Amino acid sequence: MTQKNKKYMYITIGIIALLIITIGISYAIWMITKEQTGENVVNSSCLNVTMEDEIDSIDLKKTQPILDEEGLKLKPFSFKVKNNCEEYSDYTINLEMLSETTLESKYVKIALSEKGDKGVATKLDAYDEYKTLKGTGTKEGRQLKSGKLKPSEEKDYELRIWLDEDVTVEDDTMGKMYKSKIIVESEIGEKPYTESILNGTDPVLDGGLIPIKINEENGLVTRADETEKWYSYREQKWANAVILRDGVEDPGANEPIDEKDIESYFVWIPRYRYEIFDEGNYTGLGTKEDKAQIINIEFENKNEPVKSGTSKGQMLTHPAFTSFNTNGFWAAKFETGYDGATQRSDAEVNPIDEKAAIEAANKVIIKPNVYSWRNIQIAKAYTIGRNYEPTLNSHMMKNTEWGAIAYLQHSEYGSHQKVKINNNSDNLTGYAAIKDPTIGYTETNELCSNNPAACNEYSGSIKGFDGDYNTNYFNKASVAASTTNNYTGIYDMSGGAWEYVMGGMDDNSTGDGKTGKLASGRHNVWNSGFNGILTCPTCDTLEGKEPNITTVTEGIELPSDERYYDKYDFSYDATIYTKKILGDATGEMGPFQIISYNNKERIFNSWYNEEGALNQENSPWIERGGEYKDGIGAGIFSLGRDTGRAVSFHTYRLALAF
Repeated sequence: MTQKNKKYMYITIGIIALLIITIGISYAIWMITKEQTGENVVNSSCLNVTMEDEIDSIDLKKTQPILDEEGLKLKPFSFKVKNNCEEYSDYTINLEMLSETTLESKYVKIALSEKGDKGVATKLDAYDEYKTLKGTGTKEGRQLKSGKLKPSEEKDYELRIWLDEDVTVEDDTMGKMYKSKIIVESEIGEKPYTESILNGTDPVLDGGLIPIKINEENGLVTRADETEKWYSYREQKWANAVILRDGVEDPGANEPIDEKDIESYFVWIPRYRYEIFDEGNYTGLGTKEDKAQIINIEFENKNEPVKSGTSKGQMLTHPAFTSFNTNGFWAAKFETGYDGATQRSDAEVNPIDEKAAIEAANKVIIKPNVYSWRNIQIAKAYTIGRNYEPTLNSHMMKNTEWGAIAYLQHSEYGSHQKVKINNNSDNLTGYAAIKDPTIGYTETNELCSNNPAACNEYSGSIKGFDGDYNTNYFNKASVAASTTNNYTGIYDMSGGAWEYVMGGMDDNSTGDGKTGKLASGRHNVWNSGFNGILTCPTCDTLEGKEPNITTVTEGIELPSDERYYDKYDFSYDATIYTKKILGDATGEMGPFQIISYNNKERIFNSWYNEEGALNQENSPWIERGGEYKDGIGAGIFSLGRDTGRAVSFHTYRLALAF
């Protein structure tokens, strides 16, 4: 890295003194005194260090050696480190023992943690050797933390100190003293990499998102250096980031990241406007055409005036970005998986209520070669999404966000071709079919060798290995199922399981089909789990159930914030596409018609003959992508509807918008 304005910032954050005295002959009492020196706020041209000014910042409530788990719960000494410049700043936090210290450091435990960490602070059993900084007058130095601050980034730290539980009166501790200070060292580096074509909509990293590069041959991951080129939308290489498992440290630039250390993968979708190619005003069925085309998009910074076109040829700022007013959002790279599942059925989990759904957020895993989380009601999936990474505004993906990915995929910045189906019947993520289906729709496994004109092969596999008719993610052939036709794209948007999105229908409670709330579902058995009106309570004969229940009242409250869902007008007909939202990849994919094969009828669009039935009275919620056995009917533009129920062929996907 080229160094710019290299400078060191030495600042004493706190001095802690431990005075050890003996009382009696069998035990010791540990008296704690402390004093603070230096300014509370210290600034350089780039580094800003702020500490809390309470004199009792470190409060050792017990006067004897304590257990580590008790030490980790002590009131911490808190301080902040902020980078005020446009360049990156490499920094270290060092613990320095002052020269008058006579107590050996091995008797003291130190824990430094970042506020917001999902786990507790990590104790340091033994310090790593660290060269004492010249001129500080210290006796012994230890490096507690090193990292990189983005421009304007601030991190809050908490320091805890306690006496080792194993210290006894036999140890050489009596009458000894321990004094130390914290030194923050900063080195100013280069500006972060940006791509001019993105017009300021480059990926935003925060809250534990680690930028990565993916090996083009085998899918293995390396931590990216943010000052170097790590993405290129011009070259169809989208920005990727990961969230690491609890307790796993950021390895640092250009270091490999072990797959087992990764919890979730995300892909950046930059804000853009697109040229409307079809107004989508289709009512009923007609004759489908071959209308797949490259979609013209322009990346648009959120500080620019919003484009509000409504007609073909006009530009429209995609609504997925205006709802949160962001320069982009992070989309889950794979369908949501269930952490710890060792077989398909293990990942079929529908939490019993809202509390259980909140607790279940810690089971989210978004990785290749894991079992997709299915058989879950929409309300539970929504609750899990909102509680997965709340500081990153995690949420269940909306239909308009799905549309934003689909249109980017079909622009010059994506693969702009049909996305190959994930035909793994065990619902493992990141798989790709070896052969393209020719028909499908039959839900039967028709081998291409036996029936080339109507083949629709699918198979399960051993987790992480190729199946008879598909390849796993780490086989390079899987990139055909990516939105970029390389490893940087998004997977499982064709096939796998149908993906519920937060796109529901108006409950028609006001009579105009437009100004009500989201409907809960069809009836008291098949619904989303949200409290709300049931649109077709007598649609089915419900043996042993009350068919006259019209409203769910003991479920989860509907979201009050309209940014987290798309609402569509009430309709009795799945072919009223005029209720679409421009940009959601529904009505704009018309015209539509019914196709029949082996006595099975489905509605298909004019983009690769993918399914195209919009939500309606008896199925008020939208689903996307198709299922592993849907043949060419599955795809990134595939559109279906259901009741919001928990069923084994439905999953969900997450997004981050901040």
